[in-house]
Amino acid sequence: MITAALVLTGFTACKNIEKETAAADAARLSEYVDSVENQAPVYTEANWRAIDDGYQARALKAEKNMAALEEADKAKTDASKAKYAALKTKYEFNIKENEATAKVDVTSPADYRQVLRNRLFGEGKVGNDMKFSFVTAENIHDIYKNFVNTVEDNKKVYTREDWDEINVLYEALDTRKNAVEKDLAASDNIKIARLKIRFAAVMATHRGGAKVKENSDSKQ
Repeated sequence: MITAALVLTGFTACKNIEKETAAADAARLSEYVDSVENQAPVYTEANWRAIDDGYQARALKAEKNMAALEEADKAKTDASKAKYAALKTKYEFNIKENEATAKVDVTSPADYRQVLRNRLFGEGKVGNDMKFSFVTAENIHDIYKNFVNTVEDNKKVYTREDWDEINVLYEALDTRKNAVEKDLAASDNIKIARLKIRFAAVMATHRGGAKVKENSDSKQ
């Protein structure tokens, strides 16, 4: 009888722990979905991948002990999943919209280049004088990151002319980096080196396959 009581006590304790773990995992999933819903949206493929990776990791844990959840927690988890599905639909729609508008139809090559520069560096930061004095040792890592992320997110819509302009801008940014490197933090230098590797890989993969703008336009 003592042995049976001990076994029953141990079983009950294990079930309680399982319920507590399941409830905690469900709560973390719900909190994560709420945090995604409340944050300012950034409609890029890279940002969505990061969001979805975080969701999938939490959802996997929540699913593992789903059977141990109380009915109220199950309903809350189902509501979080439905909310996330709606967020996914919204993000995917807006990402496609951004990709569709990334290639702006302008008649002047100079205007077209300025649109591209604005997207890579910010509105009006780089003009025809190609001055990069706005780039400092303190902000250069963020500038490289935005540049590489933007190129990566729009790599499928760039024409050959776009890639040529991107390469010119990238080399100008590298030249500015050489000028401020003496004041650049070692940690930022390492991060920039990684970004440069990413950029080189994207450019090598997509530049050669991009269509020449004039040829593409003539078929439309």
